[in-house]
Amino acid sequence: MKNEAISPKKSTVVIDKCKEQKNRMKKELSVASAFLTEWFWQNVDMKNAIPFQDPDYLRQRWKREFYKQLGAPSYGYGELQKRMDKEMDGVLKRLRAEDIKLTDNDFYAFSYTAAGLDNVLIAHLLEIPKPQDVALLKHHLKNTFLRLKSPYKFEYLALLASR
Repeated sequence: MKNEAISPKKSTVVIDKCKEQKNRMKKELSVASAFLTEWFWQNVDMKNAIPFQDPDYLRQRWKREFYKQLGAPSYGYGELQKRMDKEMDGVLKRLRAEDIKLTDNDFYAFSYTAAGLDNVLIAHLLEIPKPQDVALLKHHLKNTFLRLKSPYKFEYLALLASR
């Protein structure tokens, strides 16, 4: 079987698809890339540096990187919340503007759930003692959203759904 030459027109379509896929992968892997860069930097480039011998210093650096990417009540919006607002028509800004009382933990638990994080990870990020407490928090959010008179309530409920 011979290799057939691709016409310039077909080539343009293929190149456009490749660029689109590359951009999508870059978006999806940007958070993982930030964590991997930090991990390699700490464990390879800086492994013998004095500050990196101190576990508290390492934990502080990791926490700062987590919150920079994922946001947190004491830190504010991370890249996750910025991206959600940008790509989901300002969903988090609209949620904040609703006439409901949401704690910072409620708000960030909602954004983490919408991003697909599980209860164990959400509990760690929000320093909640048990994953079961995160499940209760989500149940409270669901009930709060069900009582809303907002045109966006079903959007919030869909993002909160675990499956």
